[in-house]
Order: sequence, then structure tokens, then C-alpha cells
Amino acid sequence: MTSQIFANIYLNEFDRFVAHRLRPLAYMRYGDDFILFVPTYIEAKTMRARAIDFLKNELVLSVHASNDIVVKAKHGIHFLGVDIYPFGRKLKERMWRKIRAQLGRKNYASYAGLVRLHGDRKKVRERNWRGLALLDDAMM
Repeated sequence: MTSQIFANIYLNEFDRFVAHRLRPLAYMRYGDDFILFVPTYIEAKTMRARAIDFLKNELVLSVHASNDIVVKAKHGIHFLGVDIYPFGRKLKERMWRKIRAQLGRKNYASYAGLVRLHGDRKKVRERNWRGLALLDDAMM
């Protein structure tokens, strides 16, 4: 938990740099993962270079090579266990397996929100039944 708080404090300057200097169409950050949305490939490459330069020179951070990619939104973006498309989103099967394996009373609400927002009806129903089973176990 403290590393999440420190990430938000430390990367606040990066958030400000992105909002006031880069000014993309949209920007999302969760912890140390972030996405910039821009209209053209050339703008994406330019903003990518400026963002990497800021992180390196101002915050002494580096971007991991495997996560440093530029893709068209229509091909879908994988971000935090969800595939995001221009007209919808889908919970990754790997994330769904993780949720099923780790679902417990302490994290139920958190996973419930994730499944409700990004899962299909079948996944939502299964999560509801698993939640009932957790409540039954707690009552015994």
C-alpha cells in the first residue's frame, strides 16, 4: 500500500508534465502504468520521446522496454488486465482466472467492481454465486 502512495506522490510531477506540456487527447495512469492517447502516429512518437526524456532527466526513472509500445487504438490496448477497444472493453481471460483463484472476503468488493465493469454477463453471474458461497462459509 505504501508503494502505491509513494508512486502517486512521486509521479505527480509527471502527471502535471503530461497535462500541461504534452496535452494528449486522454491520459490514464494507475501506479506506474500509464497510457497516452493522441490522434496520429507522429504525435505518439514525439510525446513518447518527450515523456521518456522527462522521466529519465527529471525523475530519474526508466520505461521498461517490453511496455514501451505505440499501437493503434482500433487494435485494442491491454491495460491492467483489460483489453480496451474504441467501442468497448473485455476482461482478459488471464485476469479472470486470477480473480477466480484469489477471490476472498477481503477482496470481494474490489474484484466485484472489476468484473461488473469489464466482464460479460456469465462472469458477473459466476462472481455473484462465488460471493454467496463466501458469505455461506463466513456464516458457518
